[in-house]
Amino acid sequence: MNQQNQQEKILDAAYTVIAREGYVRTSLRQIAQEAQVAVSQISYHFENKEGLLLAVARRVANKYYDYMQLYLKPEMSPIEKGECFIRLYQEVLEDDPSLFRVLYDLVGLALWSEPVRDQVREIFEGITTQITEGVFTEEMVGKLGSKYSPEALSSLFFSGIFGIGVQSLLEPGDKKIVRSLDALNVIFRVGKVELT
Repeated sequence: MNQQNQQEKILDAAYTVIAREGYVRTSLRQIAQEAQVAVSQISYHFENKEGLLLAVARRVANKYYDYMQLYLKPEMSPIEKGECFIRLYQEVLEDDPSLFRVLYDLVGLALWSEPVRDQVREIFEGITTQITEGVFTEEMVGKLGSKYSPEALSSLFFSGIFGIGVQSLLEPGDKKIVRSLDALNVIFRVGKVELT
């Protein structure tokens, strides 16, 4: 088996085991067993468990960006792109919750590890940049009549998605939580909401 294939096999196994067990409960031995390689091969390719985790974080980011490429189309309006982000997260939460489990595990670990923090920060910046550039453009913010910057609205939007994702994983049987992501569409009516 060539080096690249073995590295991919180890990454696949690490992603699977971390999604199932959580990073703290995952050992290199479990990953090696899942990948059907010697533990020494993990050390050879990734140096240590944290190095492997950083590679898994890059894989999570790439998987997210692959989803975005499938869903977002350049010809969509900003509101259509916003609605598309919501649908994407709903479908991923329902069809591929392991992606979120690994991402949330990474976020928890980022509180204690500077390299993981840097990786998670990069992932989040990539997501919010996509939201800012695709959804909350200057023109869109102007149409909404919002006093908030595109970056602030993008951060709010992503935070809503992220928080609802946590709730969904904590209550996997409650499909209403995933559907509550639709409520984020209210942000597109910022300038139209009137209180009486």
